Amino acid sequence: MLATVDESTYAGGGMGTDHPVAWCHEYDGGRAWYSAMGHTGASFREPRFLAHLLAGIRYAAGQTMARCTPGP
Repeated sequence: MLATVDESTYAGGGMGTDHPVAWCHEYDGGRAWYSAMGHTGASFREPRFLAHLLAGIRYAAGQTMARCTPGP
């Protein structure tokens, strides 16, 4: 997991304390990267979110390494 969300900050959560919102892993010679963030247009104007996306793209493309956990 790369990022988790604190479910106590919103209503309706059901995954508990380790609710992943971004993760990556290597599988069968490839790489997977996922982010559940970016649900608003404003997200795509935030430098930290854009850096998060770019890092994920670079990881998935094999341009960088990451410390990923096995599978989601």
